[in-house]
Amino acid sequence: MQSGRHNGRAIVRYIIYGAGGIGSSIGGHLWRTGHSSVLIGREGHVGAIHQSGLTLNTPQETYHLEIPAVTFPNEIDWAAGDVVILCMKSQDTEQALRALVDSGPDPTQLPVFCAQNGNTNESAAARYFDHVYGVAVVFTGIFLEDGIVYNPVVGNAGYMEVGVYPNGMDGLAKQVVADLSSASFAVNENQEVMSAKGAKMIGNLSNGLGAICDGKGNTDRVVERARAEAIECFRAAGIPLEEDSGLSARAQAVRGANRLPENVRNLGSSWQSLVRKQGSIETDYLNGEIVRLGKMLGIETPFNRTIQVLATEMARGKDAPGKYTADEVHEMATEGA
Repeated sequence: MQSGRHNGRAIVRYIIYGAGGIGSSIGGHLWRTGHSSVLIGREGHVGAIHQSGLTLNTPQETYHLEIPAVTFPNEIDWAAGDVVILCMKSQDTEQALRALVDSGPDPTQLPVFCAQNGNTNESAAARYFDHVYGVAVVFTGIFLEDGIVYNPVVGNAGYMEVGVYPNGMDGLAKQVVADLSSASFAVNENQEVMSAKGAKMIGNLSNGLGAICDGKGNTDRVVERARAEAIECFRAAGIPLEEDSGLSARAQAVRGANRLPENVRNLGSSWQSLVRKQGSIETDYLNGEIVRLGKMLGIETPFNRTIQVLATEMARGKDAPGKYTADEVHEMATEGA
């Protein structure tokens, strides 16, 4: 297995904590290209991997990977030089961090990379771990069936940017960029990675609508209002936010288009949560974070609040995507304004 260097020590393994569509894609590509990797995932997914391996579908090839997988971090025999990449949804981060600490690694030494949506995971990780990094993820991972994931990007595995939290670069971040690049991802260093993640979060405010509407109607005017509320909150709060869609331009310059198999459909990670009837959804940490900021700053956020309420109610009730049309969501948000 290949290894990098972390402050003069070899990177022993990549521990991918939260092996859904994104996590299994990252871990799978690292494993198949010779980097020692372990997945931590839900029981059903881990059981399927133990039985038949991880099936990683890409437009170029389908891989069947005998990658190690466990259900809890206390099943890991931690070693100096291990690197954790968090990939779970943001609503699961706090519990996951506590389980990670309780599993015994040295919190002053273990590096934690947050390859997640939103901009709250890094600050949560920094309460427990001394070395925290941000990862802006700009690619699709689809996880609808245990043991099987789709990474439908043509030409490479997808685009990411990596940097130290809250800003800067160091030798480990550079090594992770190099390892992910060798694993077929397009990856850039970014000393202001949280600004990029702020821009990514603005884009992710539409995730809940994919779940709520399932393509029923044009959601553009709802998305536009939700993003405008968020930008106003970010600017008022002084939260890092890259302007002028720089992240999207950098990603589009090197990342191929998505090409889904004919029998696979996807309207975002929140949509996948409803399809899998997981009982929870990330909306509280995307649109809900904008609502929280708005309350602090005296800024009205009715469109983000409507998306948050509808998506979380649907997740709690294990409703299928598409309970409301885009026009119905717009009407409810307008009434709340």
